[in-house]
Amino acid sequence: MLPNTSSKAGVRKQIRYLLNRLSRTEIEECSRDIRDQLDFPPGSKVAIFAGLPNEPQLLDLIKVRPEVEWHLPKVIGPGKMDFIRVQGTGELSPGTFGILEPESGAKARRLDFIVCPGIAFTLEGQRLGQGGGFYDRAILQFPDAKLLGVGFQCQMVDRLFVEEHDCLMDQVIRSRMGN
Repeated sequence: MLPNTSSKAGVRKQIRYLLNRLSRTEIEECSRDIRDQLDFPPGSKVAIFAGLPNEPQLLDLIKVRPEVEWHLPKVIGPGKMDFIRVQGTGELSPGTFGILEPESGAKARRLDFIVCPGIAFTLEGQRLGQGGGFYDRAILQFPDAKLLGVGFQCQMVDRLFVEEHDCLMDQVIRSRMGN
């Protein structure tokens, strides 16, 4: 775990440095480990994300778990996103920030699980995002959803500076492999 810093910007800088040092092989292996730890009951409505190159890669779940109803984020305006139903990765194209997102589809009305990316996490469920507040705002639409933060071991910190609007994860799933 990294030394603590009281500023969100400081933590983001430290973790981004570590993430940029990960090899493609490390990212693939750690992503596979994270995917193996994610288990959802058949019929669950689950939001996942299309990871940036140095984030956990989760899209394989869509094809290996067709019994789950998958949703991905789509940016709809400044600081705002919806979760859109997808049945395959062919429905995705680069959107805002160059991140793959659904071209179109039905907006989620209910979600059972929301799998959240982040820059850093604590074991207690604190999450530090990229800084735009997209997830913190979108999560509020689904008060009954279980929030799962996912990240690599190098993204785990002892403590984060959190604010009132920062959503707490119900569980943090990290790769069990070193990085």
